[in-house]
Amino acid sequence: MEPQGSPDSPPTPAQPVPQRQFEPEIAALFEEYRALREEITQRVAARMQMIGFAGIVSALLVVSNRLTFGAPGVYVAALVLLLAVWWLRGINLAIQRIGRHLRVVETRINALAAEAWASPSDILTWETGSQIRRRQVRGLPGRLGRLGGWYVS
Repeated sequence: MEPQGSPDSPPTPAQPVPQRQFEPEIAALFEEYRALREEITQRVAARMQMIGFAGIVSALLVVSNRLTFGAPGVYVAALVLLLAVWWLRGINLAIQRIGRHLRVVETRINALAAEAWASPSDILTWETGSQIRRRQVRGLPGRLGRLGGWYVS
C-alpha cells in the first residue's frame, strides 16, 4: 500500500493569477465620487435656503412688534438666528466630512488611473485643490470660517 500524497505523485498545475480589472473599479469609484459631489451641491443649496428663511423670519418677527426689549418678537428672532447659525455650522461640518471622503476617493481614482493607464498627472483634483485653497485663508476670515465649519481639515 502506498500512502496517499506521496512525494512521487505529479505536482498539480499552478492556478493562473487573475488580472486586476481596473475599469469596473474605477467606474464604481467615479459613481461614488459623482454621488458625493451631488450630495455637497444639495447641502449647499439647503444651507442657502436656511440662511434666507432664518433672515426672513427674523426680520418679520422684529418688525411685527414694537422694537423694544420687552417685545417677544426680538427674542424669538434672536433665537431663530442662533438656531440657524448652529444648524449652518452642522451643515458646514457635514460638507467638510464629505469633502474629506471625496479627497480619499480622488486619491484612489488617481492611483488606479496611474496604474491602469500610466496617467502622468492626476485625473481628479477638484476637492483636493479646494481644500488647499481653504487652508490658505488667514486672518479674521480664516478664524471665522473655522468657527463656522467652513475651513476644517
